[in-house]
Amino acid sequence: MSLKLTAIANGSEIALNKVEYIEENDVCYFRVSNSENIGVNFLYVPITSSKWDKDKLEIHLFKNPYLNAENDVFQVYEATISEERLGWIFPITILESNENDFRDHSNLNQYKYIAYQKLFELDYKIITGNNFNEFLKLSDVFGNIIICILCKETTNKIKDFKFENYLLSFYKYGYLINLPEPKAIYNKTEFVATMRNNARVTLTKANFDITTNDFTKSLFIEHLLQSDNFLVRFILLYQIIEHFIDEFSESQFNEHIKNYQMKQMVKNDFREAINRSATERDLIVDLFNSIPIQKDLINEFITEVSFLYSDIGKITKKNTFPDKMYNIRNLVTHNLRELTTKTESMKKITELFELIILDLLINFKTTNPEKVDGE
Repeated sequence: MSLKLTAIANGSEIALNKVEYIEENDVCYFRVSNSENIGVNFLYVPITSSKWDKDKLEIHLFKNPYLNAENDVFQVYEATISEERLGWIFPITILESNENDFRDHSNLNQYKYIAYQKLFELDYKIITGNNFNEFLKLSDVFGNIIICILCKETTNKIKDFKFENYLLSFYKYGYLINLPEPKAIYNKTEFVATMRNNARVTLTKANFDITTNDFTKSLFIEHLLQSDNFLVRFILLYQIIEHFIDEFSESQFNEHIKNYQMKQMVKNDFREAINRSATERDLIVDLFNSIPIQKDLINEFITEVSFLYSDIGKITKKNTFPDKMYNIRNLVTHNLRELTTKTESMKKITELFELIILDLLINFKTTNPEKVDGE
C-alpha cells in the first residue's frame, strides 16, 4: 500500500511509492512521489532523523477522546514482559511541533522518524491542486490521529502475540480504532490526570477473541458502541452478559442431563438444577463467580447502584455484586421511566459497567477464579 495523490484539476489518481528524506538549506522534509517525481512534500519537524530499519517496527492508528493533548505521550508495555518497552503511543501533533515536553527524548525521536515513514506506506488519499511541490502537514492527510509504533523484536517475545488480542486493553485507556471522531462521553478527569502521572500504557492480552464473535466485533471494532446515549450503551453492553449466560445455561443443562443419566443425581435434584440453569439471576451469579473482576470496580458499582435505588425509593433485599447487576438490568428493561431524571447516576453506572465488561472479556477462561459475589 502507499499514499495516493488525487489532483483536483483532472481527478486523476497517482500512487506515490517513492519516499525520500531530504535536508537542504537548513530545512528537512520528506518528498513522497512517483517515478516521474510527481508528488508532495512533508516538512520534517523533529530535531533528529534515524537510521533504524522501519520494517522492524509496526504502526497502528487510533483516536482517543480523552488522551489527545500534545503531551499525551506514553510508553507501551505488556503485562507478561513488564520490564521491556514495546514502543510508544502518541498524538500526531508531536510530529508537527517541538513545543512539547518530548522534543529531546532520544529514544522517542527515533520512533518519530519511523512514524513518518510508516505513515507514508498507508493507503490514504492526498487531495491537491496542480502544485505538486507544496508542503503539507501530516494532519492534512491523516487528521487528528493517535499513532502507536511497536517494536517487532519485542512483541515477538510475547507468546502467540496478535495485536487484535490487545484491542480491549487499548480500549480501557480510551484508544479506539476505525472511528472518525469519538465522543468524550464520560467525565475522565481523574483518569486523565492519573495517566499523565504514570506515563505508560500497560497492555493485557484478552482471553476472549472479540474478532471471532460478530457482535463483539461490531461493538468494539466497528464501533457500534459509539453512541453518546448511556442507556443505549448499557443495553448494548448487556448483550455480552446475555451471550455468556446463554453459554453457561447450555453447558450446565448438558452437565445436569449427563449426571442424571449416570444416576449421579436424583430426580428432585435434577429438576431443581434444571430450573436454576434457566434463571437469569442465578446464571449471572455463576458467570461472575467464574471470572475475576477488579475489586474496586465491583465495590464502586455496588455503591452506585445502591445509591440509585435509594434515590428512586426502591429497596433491594440482595446486595451482592451479581444481584446488583441483575437489579440494574431489570430497572433499565422494565422501569426506564423512573430513570428519566437520573442521567448522571446512570451515566456513572454505565461507565463502570463498561469497564466490568472489558474485565470480563479480558479475563474470560481464567482458571481458579476469585469469587466476586461476596458470599
